[in-house]
Amino acid sequence: MARKQLALAAAGKDENAFVSWAINSVGRENAKKWHSGRDLLDQLVQASNRGQDCIEKLIIFSHAWPFDPNGNRGGVKIGGPDINGFYLDRRLYDHQDARYLHDLAQLIRAGEVRFCEDSTIIFTGCRVASSNFPVELAKLTGSTIIAANGSSFPKQGNPPGDQTGEWVSGVNLWEEQQAAKEGLYVGWLKYQYDPNTQHVIEEKIGQKTKQGYVFDVW
Repeated sequence: MARKQLALAAAGKDENAFVSWAINSVGRENAKKWHSGRDLLDQLVQASNRGQDCIEKLIIFSHAWPFDPNGNRGGVKIGGPDINGFYLDRRLYDHQDARYLHDLAQLIRAGEVRFCEDSTIIFTGCRVASSNFPVELAKLTGSTIIAANGSSFPKQGNPPGDQTGEWVSGVNLWEEQQAAKEGLYVGWLKYQYDPNTQHVIEEKIGQKTKQGYVFDVW
């Protein structure tokens, strides 16, 4: 059984940057583009070789969510209208190519998608951690999930983070800046499912800097 590394770059707005980062992270042959939630899951099926291989590391480069003190719907999306991404659950006006965690669950049960026992899934989109999506994904896959609870971007510097793999999670506009001053954690979060307790353990990770919290995506 081959252990696969896969990076998926969202199409649409900023797709050239996402594709470049995907290639830098896992190499050109393991970097793929996704245009919808349906396409994202198809890429997981192909990488799993219909259960003959397993996914060891998955990095999803995409847009996600603006700051909202009440959180967000959960998931990731391509650059453009928020109707055809990969989400926590269904909404009324979603596109027919949108997909959800229950769709991934069906593929895993059918043996079409397989994650290695010690696999890691990393989301670079802003505020993916500001919902229950990573918790439910950790339960579903058994993978370690890493996601940003703030505005996520490559670390500035020379060389820049999109070459070194160093990513920042921090604050963006005024409302989020104020929330951070009042105690909101805007760094990276790691989620690990404990099969013995059937609970997901959440851990704050990353090195605190002036830019925000730095985490090595690759």
